[in-house]
Amino acid sequence: MKSKSNYSKLFGAFSLTFLGDGLTLAAVPWLVSTLTTDTLYASITMTALRLPWLIFSLPVGVLIDRYSRKHMLVGASFTRMIFLLFLTICIWGGWISIPLLALFMFGIGLSRVVFDSTVQTIIPQVVEEKKLEKANGQFTAGQLITSDILGVALGGFIITMHIVYPFAIDTVTAILSLLLISGLRGSFHPAKSKESQVQEQAEKETRPMKNWKREMWSGIQYVFQDRFLRGLAILSVTITLMFSMILVTQIFFVREVLQLEAYAFGILISIATIGSILGSQAVAYMRKRWSSKQLILLSILSMGLLYGAVGLTSNAYVVGGLYFCAAFFIVVYNVVRSSILQRSVPNELLGRVGSVFRFLSFGISAIGTLLGGLLVRVSETFSDRLFSLQLPYLLLSVVYILACFLFASKMRNVAEQ
Repeated sequence: MKSKSNYSKLFGAFSLTFLGDGLTLAAVPWLVSTLTTDTLYASITMTALRLPWLIFSLPVGVLIDRYSRKHMLVGASFTRMIFLLFLTICIWGGWISIPLLALFMFGIGLSRVVFDSTVQTIIPQVVEEKKLEKANGQFTAGQLITSDILGVALGGFIITMHIVYPFAIDTVTAILSLLLISGLRGSFHPAKSKESQVQEQAEKETRPMKNWKREMWSGIQYVFQDRFLRGLAILSVTITLMFSMILVTQIFFVREVLQLEAYAFGILISIATIGSILGSQAVAYMRKRWSSKQLILLSILSMGLLYGAVGLTSNAYVVGGLYFCAAFFIVVYNVVRSSILQRSVPNELLGRVGSVFRFLSFGISAIGTLLGGLLVRVSETFSDRLFSLQLPYLLLSVVYILACFLFASKMRNVAEQ
């Protein structure tokens, strides 16, 4: 299974999926604006896209550890293709509405949960362990380039021709992705240790396959019984919470503090994306010089200092440079964290353990966005508007730096694996 052919097919399917995803995400807001001017109705579609992560992350982790991961990817790609095909037909025929669009977004979001979660567990089955950082870096770069740069940019251009074209092209990418995944050689069933096989055989009659709760709980237990993974999970929740607080207020910071127009905001985000791409390519080299634990600490400390500097300036050029550097370390952190899980967690548990981290991240991000808006509103009662918009960056800086030193002291004598 560990062959260049399998890796190329998986990477090709992954890149095509995210290229189409970028096209769709660029087109959906424009489509919504043609259907309604009510912001509440507009938010329903994006909520429907993210809701599957909260509902299905943990159950999907169980399925990934039960069945062939190739079949999971095939099922996810086929589901995505069907939803996109009918969505394209409905838009072309003029039958689309907000409730129907929300339904399609929910289905596409569900396929995204299965696809993204499974890819993270199948990578260790197609590459050697020593190449995990390099492979994860390439997949991260592929996602950023195809979705955040090519997909969004092409989507904005193609929309001017006809609103249905981005969705039609995404349907084609889903078909091509399905063909590539179907061509993977091997079964890609979860690799089980001998002890796990013996236990599974002994419990086959007393623990039927329908026992979802026990299997989901085993993933949660594994994370919180392992001291290093428990610390990493708490750290991930902290980082996601604070980062989502600045994301929700970022557009107001850019418009009012930096006084930039919409096109300049796009340039700023593109600069950050370039930093992310460079980070994804540099992480394998950095891993040769430093341990995973050292890279985790370096990334958190750097992000804290860089975002703290953002909160202290109103110069757009300086902020662009800081965003670039911070995005570099965001990706380093994410790639190293994924590699730690892939390397240290038994393959038969990797789906469930990964789903715990994704569930915590996506769940806490919703709370973070709410707290970010609330923080600015409360701050405005005591200070001016501009400082209130800078405050989330300053608070993030303090929390990240403290988290860095706490994690360093608590994990000093704890092994990564």
